[in-house]
Amino acid sequence: MIDLKKVNITEIARKLHQPFSMVNVATVGDLVVSLYICQGVLDWHRHLDNDELFWVHQGTMFLDSEWGTLQLQPGELTVVPKGVEHRSRAGARADVLLLRCGFVADRKNGNRRLYGLPGEAKLQHVSLIKTARSLVKPFRFQTVARIAGAVVQVAWGEGTWSLPTPAPHDVSFLILEGTATVRASRSMVHLHPGDLTVAPRDVVYHLSTTKNTLLAQVTREGQQGK
Repeated sequence: MIDLKKVNITEIARKLHQPFSMVNVATVGDLVVSLYICQGVLDWHRHLDNDELFWVHQGTMFLDSEWGTLQLQPGELTVVPKGVEHRSRAGARADVLLLRCGFVADRKNGNRRLYGLPGEAKLQHVSLIKTARSLVKPFRFQTVARIAGAVVQVAWGEGTWSLPTPAPHDVSFLILEGTATVRASRSMVHLHPGDLTVAPRDVVYHLSTTKNTLLAQVTREGQQGK
């Protein structure tokens, strides 16, 4: 039996002091969720095998790419496809979640992409909180990003959620606003904004939330939501 655990992103960030230092905070299926400090400017680079998802937790960062520049603030994210040259930069410190495939890339993420064509497309700018607040119906997850066979989804609701259980695949929850409780047979975690937990595959769990709770989840594509 596996006990549920929670991590607080802000507390982990306090332990990182050097610009662009990084630590892994969770694994969700094939994805590794890392936290890094964006402060200063990284060199231009590209990844031939992996897409990368940048999700700002605190501060403001800029993401320069062959497809233009995005400014990302807390609760905002974008996905840089493999092959697209990019760099992250920030004048003041920004705490950024980075999601990427943790397995052998060419087996998981398909064919390599050697380069992206300038102007071919634009990076998608996503506000998790604005998207969640725009949803009309509660308890309905909306997909906002895809990466390596997984999806990032947002929803809102108050009460007990009807979710697939036992979990068919790993699923992580991160609270954007409000509070939530995740219960399993042997453990229970109370989640507040910035808290993250992972319900592992095959675990029977229950999710309940208080009024005005907005949350994000990461899970395998096709399991929940749109």
